[in-house]
Amino acid sequence: MTRRAVVTLAAVALAGGVFVSGANAAPSPCSSKQCADEVAAECPGLSGKDLDNCKTSVLNQCKLGVCSCTGDPTLPACGPTTTTTTTTTSTTTTTITTTTTTPSTTAPPLACCKQSTPGGPFDQCTIQTAEACVFSGGRVFEQSSCTPNPCEPTTTTTTSTTTTTTTTFGTTTTTIPACTFLLKWGVPAGTGNGQLSFPNGVATDGSGNVYVADTGNDRIQKFDANGTFLTTWGSSGSGNGQFNSPNYVVIDGSGNVYVSDAGNARIQKFDASSTFLTTWGSSGSGNGQFSFPDGVATDGSGNVYVADTGNDRIQKFDASGTFLTTWGSFGSGNGQFDSPIGVATDGSGNVYVADANNDRIQKFDASGTFLTTWGSSGSGNGQFIIPYGVGTDGSGNVYVADTSNARIQKFDASGTFLYTWGSFGSGDGQFTFPVDVATDGSGNVYVADRSNNSIQKFACP
Repeated sequence: MTRRAVVTLAAVALAGGVFVSGANAAPSPCSSKQCADEVAAECPGLSGKDLDNCKTSVLNQCKLGVCSCTGDPTLPACGPTTTTTTTTTSTTTTTITTTTTTPSTTAPPLACCKQSTPGGPFDQCTIQTAEACVFSGGRVFEQSSCTPNPCEPTTTTTTSTTTTTTTTFGTTTTTIPACTFLLKWGVPAGTGNGQLSFPNGVATDGSGNVYVADTGNDRIQKFDANGTFLTTWGSSGSGNGQFNSPNYVVIDGSGNVYVSDAGNARIQKFDASSTFLTTWGSSGSGNGQFSFPDGVATDGSGNVYVADTGNDRIQKFDASGTFLTTWGSFGSGNGQFDSPIGVATDGSGNVYVADANNDRIQKFDASGTFLTTWGSSGSGNGQFIIPYGVGTDGSGNVYVADTSNARIQKFDASGTFLYTWGSFGSGDGQFTFPVDVATDGSGNVYVADRSNNSIQKFACP
């Protein structure tokens, strides 16, 4: 197969940091109106493709919950995804009556005796005492009475009820709330504290703090959940604690920080106070070597997973950097990759990989055994165009930075599409080059938008 070029940081930098799109500039945020009114207000004098682009922008704003969008039957409905369930249950009751005739059995003190006709069969049944039956040879000695008569056949009536339940299932009801824009920070681009230059990675810790791989500034910046600057470390270079294009960052359960130092072909580990702890890796294709390492993730056992992009594989290490295993090769088959960029884990230890040039997500267990995959090239729901980043939340949902579609898509752990938000632009809730996504324990989602030099925060109930 032929490799498709991935837009790298260097390529964006050479282009002056501008991501070009054919779409018109997004309209201003809309108020609560119907679609037809919004289109008329925000897209005056447009026709053809320009009008279609403007309608799309209005719809994307509706999907973010910025405005209501229900009045134009030619435009799709916006807002949360809701389907309707119809379940019908019918019960059928069948009554079966069974009559069983059983010959009687004798029991003292009465016995059923037949009086014989000389030379013929027993043809008469009378109630006799046991002694009469024994000593009189069936002749009438003294007739007695008994209720019920043990000499007569016994009739038993049994009634049983059979219940049959028939259930007809309709469409499963799923209501997914829209993700709401909360805030953004990092702009305008720059080198000051809190400013960003081509931020490529974003991660959170157990306290809700946010770490950003400020790639263009060769540093890591730490913020609180409201985007307030806390601290920063790193500078350009190859020494311990220095970086050459730090692309992705992740925090483990102990608060340690791992950074994929892509240009130096290594991983660096720091404690929660940014003190350097260790580093591993060098340029190459051997075990523990890297060719432009990108995404980095940790699991509950402290293991570290690295998307070794240039070598089309995932490598797994322990918390000290000792090599454990690797999987993947160049290709489009299950378990193969074409520029794997993002990697994430869930609470069950499963590993998700953003297989960028194959326009898909692949899911593996912790040993690298292939489990499932989803996605194809396109802009429909569940499709991707060069997805860079992937993240998970505490409920097992999967978020994908669908980079060239300028949006985020949300799936369940099996890859079922749930929701999407975003459109091309620089407004709130819009993206030009979303490259990474992270979640916190409160249901918030953070997106690193590289070309807009910003981090955006959304509430996703």
